[in-house]
Amino acid sequence: MADKGNLNLGGDAPQAEEKSGGKGKLIIIIVAVVVLLGGGAGAFLFLSGGDEAEGEEAVEEVVEEAPKIPLYRDMEKLLVNLEHGGRTRYVQAEMQLMSYKQKAIDQAARDMPAIRDGLITLFSSQDFAALKTIEGKDALRADALQAVNQALGLTPPDAIEKIYFENFVLQ
Repeated sequence: MADKGNLNLGGDAPQAEEKSGGKGKLIIIIVAVVVLLGGGAGAFLFLSGGDEAEGEEAVEEVVEEAPKIPLYRDMEKLLVNLEHGGRTRYVQAEMQLMSYKQKAIDQAARDMPAIRDGLITLFSSQDFAALKTIEGKDALRADALQAVNQALGLTPPDAIEKIYFENFVLQ
């Protein structure tokens, strides 16, 4: 007679096939996930890695985008006389030079006599009536900026970028 423990009546066979099929599916899913994760990681490294030179350019771009800190240089009071309508008139101005480059500020301090000479010449050639208007003051500011940079021999981006009037008196 056959032993009951060794008898295979077909009842356990489907379960064994299901377990075997389930393990096979699980292995296929795990392999697929590993392959996808590996491919994704490889693509990420490939796209973000690049050359070292490209990485350095990216760092330089970030540094250039950092907020700029303005540097100022105070100028002594400038008092200039000019003729208007047969009378002597006076223009008194106190100004600040502004640049983002320390080199320009240092050079302005060193070459202040040349800057003042250029500004005195410029201010004394102005039309007194025009300086009473906002437009006249803005035009003088633009001309003064050009005169300062010309005296320093600087061009953008290493130049003085703005001139601010702290005090402006017409008499």
